[in-house]
Amino acid sequence: MRAHLLVAMLGVAAPASTQAQSAVLSRLLTDAHERTISNSITLQNRYGRNIERLPSVSLASDEADATFARALLDTLQTLDRTKLTPSEQLSAATLDWILQGWVQAPKYYWLSFSSITPYQSPLTGELLFLGRDMPLDTPEHRERFLARLSEIGPLADSIRLGLEARATRGIRLNQAEVQQVIGALGALRKPGTSSPYSPSTTRIDISTDPALGARIAQTIDDKLNPALGRLIDYLGGEYLAKAPEAVGLKQYPGGEEYYRYLVGRSTTLDLTPEEIHQRGLDHLATLETSMDSLLKVIGFKGTRKEFLAAMNRDPRFRAKTPEEVGARYQKYYEAIKPLVPELFLRVPKAAGEFRRLNPALEGSQTYGFYQAPSPSSPVGIYFYNASHLETRSLFSVANIAYHELVPGHHFQISLAQENPDLPPLRRDFGAVAFNEGWAEYASGLAGELGLFSDPYDLYGRLISEAFLTTRLVVDPGMNLLGWSRERAMQFMRDHTMMAESEIASESLRYSVDMPAQALGYKVGAFEFWRLRGKAEQALGPTFDVGEFHALILDAGALPMQVVGEMVDRWIASK
Repeated sequence: MRAHLLVAMLGVAAPASTQAQSAVLSRLLTDAHERTISNSITLQNRYGRNIERLPSVSLASDEADATFARALLDTLQTLDRTKLTPSEQLSAATLDWILQGWVQAPKYYWLSFSSITPYQSPLTGELLFLGRDMPLDTPEHRERFLARLSEIGPLADSIRLGLEARATRGIRLNQAEVQQVIGALGALRKPGTSSPYSPSTTRIDISTDPALGARIAQTIDDKLNPALGRLIDYLGGEYLAKAPEAVGLKQYPGGEEYYRYLVGRSTTLDLTPEEIHQRGLDHLATLETSMDSLLKVIGFKGTRKEFLAAMNRDPRFRAKTPEEVGARYQKYYEAIKPLVPELFLRVPKAAGEFRRLNPALEGSQTYGFYQAPSPSSPVGIYFYNASHLETRSLFSVANIAYHELVPGHHFQISLAQENPDLPPLRRDFGAVAFNEGWAEYASGLAGELGLFSDPYDLYGRLISEAFLTTRLVVDPGMNLLGWSRERAMQFMRDHTMMAESEIASESLRYSVDMPAQALGYKVGAFEFWRLRGKAEQALGPTFDVGEFHALILDAGALPMQVVGEMVDRWIASK
């Protein structure tokens, strides 16, 4: 077993007098991790656990998690962390941060729409993978799958009841989001074994087991789809008629406090929304100055907006088929792989690849998502959006490829999962600012490797960075500073090359679906660059970027404040 780089550089195994402290911390980490697994179908599949229940979206569930977390926090606070090893101190700090979030969740329960919005709802998320991931090779496994399938309908009903309860408190989704949710749910309401909740014919040949096929179809047609229909009918009726046109959390009672809380959880730093908003404006101005300079190199005589319009029409950056989109991603993936050793000491054992996103979800998601390796799917996959090819520009595909796979999400998540020295909780933990901040930082690393030498690729990189930077402006703008959705959309039109369908989807993501979440991408990247610059300045010629990256990636995802403390100790040790 390899030695954890952090321990090798910052300390050795704990002396005997600290063994009791370490044992208590180990138990707390295990208890929290087991609780995390029990609340996540994705993690249960990853660990080969039997899925005995679906996730709950109730206040009672959040309160139970909070009670559990308080008990662990009480014990954690009795530990003398100075007697823990450096790695254990990181674990204790991360556990503290996780538990604090569980404790706070019930306070803001009624202000959250995570049960229904497309990016977060179990209906449009992990439940779609039941038919793909749950084992079906024995009668017991098939019965378990059918039992979980039959529970999706009642879960949809509980989501509807939760929306009704919020409505009585004056908290409703805005009109545009309601229509988007209705569209997403409608795309999922397919009959029988054509339902996206059904196992595919590549997993089980239902023609050879007609009884199983009939039971799956009956469950979907008699239980699941009627519940989806009730939810759609509710949303499309009086709920939609009374839904506000305005977006953002500040319009709701307690919404400003909730948003400030979400900003802290997303960035894992002590920053205010106002500070983030201003930094976004400042950095965007810097980026656009660089774009203007690059236009001179390219030889384009018009404005940035005219150049983007020209690139949006340029057939070089259009795909005619979904397969062509995937091939473009693969091209950049193959270009970076041989250059990785220049910046990294290790690479994941798991392979990475690109696949198309489920077409039923493409209308409600701007791009796609990365799925980490699991026992049932042992490769890291970026599911790309291949819809609206007539308007979808591939100008920034290079940047997305580096962000999602190498050296972005796939490196960071897979290396953590493959590190045997990490407690399981830290292998599975995901903080937005770390995960997404690393991926954005990793995209910038491609520039160090010379992969943006083509001025069009470099402009595409700057455009992608501008896109992430506009989030720092419009997310606080809509949720706190009184911006209308139309003002935010116009700002995005002026400063990005996003298609109108993407602007519509993203503006709802920031203001309704996942407020503050998108701030973590750029804020986290800023912090990684700041910490690297601090280390380079302090260590001078002894600074090794490979060691720095190993320090970061071997530790697993951490709150960024904890990352800063870790880097400071590493610098001191050198």
